Amino acid sequence: MVLFVAAAVPLTDASLSWLREVARAAPESRVVRGEGLHLTLRYLGPTDCEDPSGLAAELGRLVVDAGPFPVRLEGIGAFPSLGRPRAIWVGVTEGRAELVHLGRLLAPGEPEITPHCTLARVGGKISPTSRDRLRELERVGLAPLEFRCASVGLFESRTAPRGPAQYRCLGELLPSGSAAERTSPEGIE
Repeated sequence: MVLFVAAAVPLTDASLSWLREVARAAPESRVVRGEGLHLTLRYLGPTDCEDPSGLAAELGRLVVDAGPFPVRLEGIGAFPSLGRPRAIWVGVTEGRAELVHLGRLLAPGEPEITPHCTLARVGGKISPTSRDRLRELERVGLAPLEFRCASVGLFESRTAPRGPAQYRCLGELLPSGSAAERTSPEGIE
């Protein structure tokens, strides 16, 4: 099983519009499911974990003193670049330091994370038209999204040869006061 620790990104008009914009700009990309939007704090990778709830409790003890904090997402980018994207993302402009700190608590001594929310993945080359559209999105920007990060979870990632990855929360590390309903409207997968 492939595991990672992440904070969920709420489904809003803004976050759903990001997915539609990226799907229009780069139709050859695989856009993530709306309910799968998240900010990765630490990638744990493939593991033979037999007790995910125990691992979640153990990781939760590392971040127990972290409290809710504001996050603002805006701006589009890509790894390694918009000219040759493999992952298309929206960046973190507020809450970055807190997210990096949580990542350090979860894996001391590991490389610092680059906080971002992946919107789509690209398996091969994109067309020059898609590249131009992505650069135009970078120029005009995406609608910003502000929310309070109050929940962090341990997730399992399942990938398929086609379509977006699917994520399942195995346990909360920082439980929120009230879990938001995370559903995806028709047309966003």
